[in-house]
Order: sequence, then C-alpha cells, then structure tokens
Amino acid sequence: MKLLPIGSKQIAFVSYDDQSSQMHIQYHTGQTLTCSGIKPEQYQLLLQSPNRYDMIMKLTYEQSFLPPRIQ
Repeated sequence: MKLLPIGSKQIAFVSYDDQSSQMHIQYHTGQTLTCSGIKPEQYQLLLQSPNRYDMIMKLTYEQSFLPPRIQ
C-alpha cells in the first residue's frame, strides 16, 4: 500500500487497501486507525481533495472503525 502524506498536525499518512476496502490512518504518534467500508471512489476523492484532512473526517464520520492498532 502506498502512503499518502496528509500534512496535518494530527495525521501523518493514509493508505488504502482496495482488496479489503480499508483505509489506514497513521497518526504522528505512531498509532494507526483502520477504517472499513471505504469505497475506491471515496478514496479517489481524498486523493483529489485540496484539504485532505477535512476529506478524511468526512469519509470516516459514518464509517465503522476497527480498534486502533499500535505499530
């Protein structure tokens, strides 16, 4: 999975697994949050967004979350 830099104070990178439809959010603290149910077209909107942090918040607002994984 390719890491996409976000450029926010909280989130360092996101990555997307199209096989499982999961987006992985990596925080500057080192923690990773896995969001399930993200469609490929939704992730494409994130790639094209001028404000990626706001788009992440919008995409994850109504999604179900798996417990955070510390890496």
